[in-house]
Amino acid sequence: MYTVMNNPIVWWPVVISVPIDGGKTSEHEVSLQLKIVEEDEYNEIVIKGEKAILKHVIKGWKHIDDIDGKAMKFTPENLDVLLKKSFVHRSFMIGYVNASIGVVVKN
Repeated sequence: MYTVMNNPIVWWPVVISVPIDGGKTSEHEVSLQLKIVEEDEYNEIVIKGEKAILKHVIKGWKHIDDIDGKAMKFTPENLDVLLKKSFVHRSFMIGYVNASIGVVVKN
């Protein structure tokens, strides 16, 4: 049985595909803490663009390291840094969409 709930917050696996030489990618699984918003709320934000959506729904992360190999703290500034990288931005957006419909994509 399904029980109606207000916007759940879930930890969701997301695969970041980093481009490497030879037309290949290096796959890196991270976990994002995501707020799953209702359609009306999503539609209000989507007109501001995907970055606005991601800044609204991403509440935390695990398994993301900084350039020195240390765990990267979740902050709005660090999220901005990551979202400047197209492959991260795309991966996060795909991850959110998959979470919002309950689909886990495995590599």
